[in-house]
Amino acid sequence: MNWKRALLVILGIILTIHGLNEPMNLIFPMWIFTYLFKDNLINVLEKLPLHTSFIGAGVLFGLLTEVFAIVENLPKPAGERILLSQNPVNDVVFGFVYYLFIISAWYLLLRKIKYTGRDVFLITGIYGIFVEETGQVFLRMFTVPVFGLLYVIIIMFVYGIFPMLTHMLNEKRFSGVSTNAVKRYSIAFVALFIQYAIYGLFVLPALKSILS
Repeated sequence: MNWKRALLVILGIILTIHGLNEPMNLIFPMWIFTYLFKDNLINVLEKLPLHTSFIGAGVLFGLLTEVFAIVENLPKPAGERILLSQNPVNDVVFGFVYYLFIISAWYLLLRKIKYTGRDVFLITGIYGIFVEETGQVFLRMFTVPVFGLLYVIIIMFVYGIFPMLTHMLNEKRFSGVSTNAVKRYSIAFVALFIQYAIYGLFVLPALKSILS
């Protein structure tokens, strides 16, 4: 084990211990350990069809993120919980479908267009700023500048990490064409906001009706 890998292992362990008190911070050791063991994970995922590998890994990373959010929010009063549902079981169901929509949108994009891991992180992170808490995160940058900006950065990591990790484990299997940044970013934002509209206007209300 070289010294860089050893440092990452130590950092991952420290962040995991810290995350036991603040569960949302567990997204960072999730990132570190996925990176450290990416070759092993790639070898496993390459045995699966690409759509199964990509969408399955994306939903798994997304659900882990949602579980961290649920554990973080459970001690809070119901009115202060930032979740898709105040019921943890329902939240997992809603989250499963939500992450399925996001990662499926990325799967369709990557089949046609080449995106880097940084692209995926930034695009999904910026998307998250606008949709989290129905736009309140974005507005908070202006109403509470210092705290609002810090919160924006956190939200970018929450939204950006899970599809970026999925991309990292499957990148070599895609053969999308290269295009300029303006075009690929524009197409991706349109796709993500379309899926968000479909999920929010039709799918989520239907799920709530079924589970109520």
